[in-house]
Amino acid sequence: MAGHMRDDEFQRDLMEDFFLDFQEAHQHCENALIDLEHDPDNNTLLNDLFRSVHTIKGNLIYVGLRELSPLLQSVEDVLDAIRQGRVHYDTLLSDIILLAMDTTHRLVVSSMERTAPPLTETQLSTLCNHISEAASQDEQARYSAIRTALGIMAPDTIPDDHKPLPRNTTKPLPIPHDSDTVLKQFGVESNDDLRFFQKLSAPLEERSQYWQGRTVRMLQLALAMNQHAGKPVEPDQLAAAVYTHDIAMAFLPLEILHKTTPLNAEEMSLLRSHTQQAFTLISAMKRWDQASYIVLEHHEREDGLGYPAGLTGAHICPGAKILAIVDAFEARTHERAYSTNLKRPFVRAVLEINRCAGTHFDPNWVNVFNEVGRSLQPDS
Repeated sequence: MAGHMRDDEFQRDLMEDFFLDFQEAHQHCENALIDLEHDPDNNTLLNDLFRSVHTIKGNLIYVGLRELSPLLQSVEDVLDAIRQGRVHYDTLLSDIILLAMDTTHRLVVSSMERTAPPLTETQLSTLCNHISEAASQDEQARYSAIRTALGIMAPDTIPDDHKPLPRNTTKPLPIPHDSDTVLKQFGVESNDDLRFFQKLSAPLEERSQYWQGRTVRMLQLALAMNQHAGKPVEPDQLAAAVYTHDIAMAFLPLEILHKTTPLNAEEMSLLRSHTQQAFTLISAMKRWDQASYIVLEHHEREDGLGYPAGLTGAHICPGAKILAIVDAFEARTHERAYSTNLKRPFVRAVLEINRCAGTHFDPNWVNVFNEVGRSLQPDS
């Protein structure tokens, strides 16, 4: 009996030690993936990531979770293909690897807590096969495999009419289809000015089919963050800023709006002028003075490296700090829509926002975003 108790205690201690190491390694992999996306030809980062994944796989086998190892083996297959130059590291592969690591984390947690796994055995097997196929040199086969794998791990990234293998998920907080519903949800009384601002936001969404619905999504997240923090910003002023912050973008050439390569100096200057132009328009309406400064400052940064004035955190108004995060989150989750018709995974957007806490964004508002964002997550 005593020996049996010692065995149980040893196994418990082993699993606790494993999980601590696993959490640390998982975080390390996430950071490496984000870094690689900004420096895809960095072989040191790539080799470090491969070693971390290989170590996690070995540890899973050691603690008796061998059934989860094929998922990491499929990740190794992709990383090995990248290391050998058979395929090039891009945002699609980056998301596949990140989501595979996140899925592994959720599978480990469900196994340790003895709860229902996020994937069935059939789905897991299918997923492993398609991730391995993502290392294919045939472009069409690779894209098809990636699309299917994304559909299993992050159905929200796939257009509604092409979602393969749906799985049981927790329903997220529904996103209303119109901003009037959002205003009512947060107790903001509409008026002639807000209705006018709402109409002004329409041309921007109509200017690019890939931005449709962005105003409502941003409005809900901004007002939710503000409410969660005790409404330090007047909700109607924040709503006005969300409606109008990018109105000048509607006048930019589409080749700039949809450009996938870095902007040149002239294009960047033109793009950055949109905050001042919008501020000039809104500040003419004295009632919306607070909203005008939210718009003016929403591209300022905590570290003072933003624009147009290079303000540091203490000098940026709270509404602009909220809008900066909301604007960045919207951009991160929809940045690839025009090139692949696939959105970026929610988890990657959250990671990027958190990595920019203290540099781009106010850390306190990032914490608020994290708390509010859980109710908006398309999969949990």
